[in-house]
Order: sequence, then C-alpha cells, then structure tokens
Amino acid sequence: MGSFFTLVSIENTKLWKRLSTKIMLIIMIVIIIAATGIYKYYTVSQKATNNISVSDNWKQELQKNVDLQKNQLKENESDTNKGAKVFIGMTKKSIAEGEYRINNNIKPESKNSVWQISAEVARVAGYSGIIALLLIISCAALVAGEFSEGTMKMMISRPYKRSEILSAKFLAIIIYGLVLLATTFILNTIMIGLLFGFNGLGDKEMLWTTSNIIYMPAVLKTIIIFGLNFLQVLVYVILAFAISAISRSRSMATGFALFSLLVVSGIAQIAAMYFSWGKYLPFGLSNFASFVTVGATIEGTTLAFALGLSAIYSIIFCFVGYLVFEKRDI
Repeated sequence: MGSFFTLVSIENTKLWKRLSTKIMLIIMIVIIIAATGIYKYYTVSQKATNNISVSDNWKQELQKNVDLQKNQLKENESDTNKGAKVFIGMTKKSIAEGEYRINNNIKPESKNSVWQISAEVARVAGYSGIIALLLIISCAALVAGEFSEGTMKMMISRPYKRSEILSAKFLAIIIYGLVLLATTFILNTIMIGLLFGFNGLGDKEMLWTTSNIIYMPAVLKTIIIFGLNFLQVLVYVILAFAISAISRSRSMATGFALFSLLVVSGIAQIAAMYFSWGKYLPFGLSNFASFVTVGATIEGTTLAFALGLSAIYSIIFCFVGYLVFEKRDI
C-alpha cells in the first residue's frame, strides 16, 4: 500500500511539473476574477438591487401561489404533451419549498446572501464546464500523452502492476480536480463577498432532494451544489481516462470526451424527455446539481437514480479501459 501511495505521489509530481498544469490553474483564477467582476458590472449597469421586497402578508400570498402551482401540477401531470412533463419536477420543488416556509414560519429573505449570489455566478459562468475542460486535457496528457512521449514504457518496466500505474494517474487527476474545485469555491466566495458584501454568511437555506426539504446552513448547501457539479465533471473525466488508456491518443480522448459533454449529453437529455427508455442513456442525467437547484426535469427520475446510473456507466468505462491497458502491448 505504501508503494502505491509513493506511485501516486510520483504521478502527482509529474502532473505539476507540466507547465500546462500551472497555466490552467492560473486561467481558472483569472476566469473567476473576471466572471465576478463582470457580474458586478452587470448589476451596477442594470441598476439591479440586492434587496427583495417581502410583504407583511407573505404567508397568505405564498399560500395563494402554492395553490396555483398545485393546480398547474395537476394539469402538467395529466397533459399528454411531453414538453409539459419537464415542469413537473420544478413545480413540485416550488410547492415543497412554499409549504415548508409556511409550516415552519420561515419568512423569505429580504436580501440575497453571499452564498446565493456565489451559486448564481458559478452557474452563469459555467465553472463546472471549465473545470471539466481543464481536467480532460490534463487526463489526456497524463495517460495518452505518455504513450506519445515514450515514457509509458519506462513506467511499465518498474515494479508496479499496470492497474496500479493507471490508478495512480487517475488519483493524481482527481487530486488536481479537487485543487481546482477548492480554488473555485474559495476564490468565488471571497470575490462575491468583496464585491457584494458578506451578507448572510450564517444563513440557512432549503435543499430539495427530489422528495423532501432539508433545512441546512447555506454554506453547506453551496458546498453540496459545487460537489454535485464536480461529480458531473468526473463522469466525463472517467470517459477521457478510459479512451486515453484504450486509444493512446491524446486528441481522441480530449475530443470524444468534450463531444460527449457538449453534444451527446444534450441529445440524451432530449431523448429522455420524449421516450421512457431515454433516461437510461449515458450522460442524459449527468447534471446532478440541477436536481436540487431546479428539480427533476425528466419525469420519473431522482438524484439517487441519476447518480446510480452514472456510477454504473463510469464503472463500465473504467473496466474497459483497465482491461485494454492490462492486455495490450505497450
């Protein structure tokens, strides 16, 4: 076990010795600073205010809204139009949040907290997509790149199993991904606080689990959302990892993984909306964070189902990648 962690340390060192690794971290930092700055400029130019008007009769108004949404939910559930089914999960989430506020006397916030703005900026700026791009490039370089550079033969000649070599590379990529994730979360929060104020640091918010509401600290909810986005990133990184081990081509691994992220996932999601079998396709339900931020957009799906399905496909990708890497001549 000790020798394996030594191997992981070696792979991690090799990854950070690459100039591209350091440059990509700097790029991520620049993007975060630019995104938060642009968001601040937009709110100022549009004269948008962070204050939210909350009526003294908020309970009565919220109850009326909940009643309207319940009627809308019934219409959507009985509607034969597949497009209407998309709003079922969103409506259920909104109803559950409204009823939870009423039953527990939780008055709507009069001002957006630093966590709410932070999550909004992260969504609009597409941080998860950028991290996915950077990790896919790093993964292809660390696995497929060593074939083209001729260093893989040196690794195989060492007293390590091939599976250990591949696992060490994968762990090094995950560690780098966690560095990018932590940097994004911390710097984004700090920038939002400096630009908009650190309002509501200790607030609590509702988290929708596709079945019930959990009332928790807002910081924990934000961490969960960032974590779910990172799990989505890992699905495509695992795909790139497997293709790198199979094809030995850096360009093929990068291109196919990005194509799946940008194109295949959208096609699979559309198929899931209109066909019952579509929800079992890979990548269609990989946007895990949307289950808690928006609600299930595909009828009959939950966050647990999406995570489980993606885990199965990820295990299959890994199995094939490891199998080919073990059997193939280097």
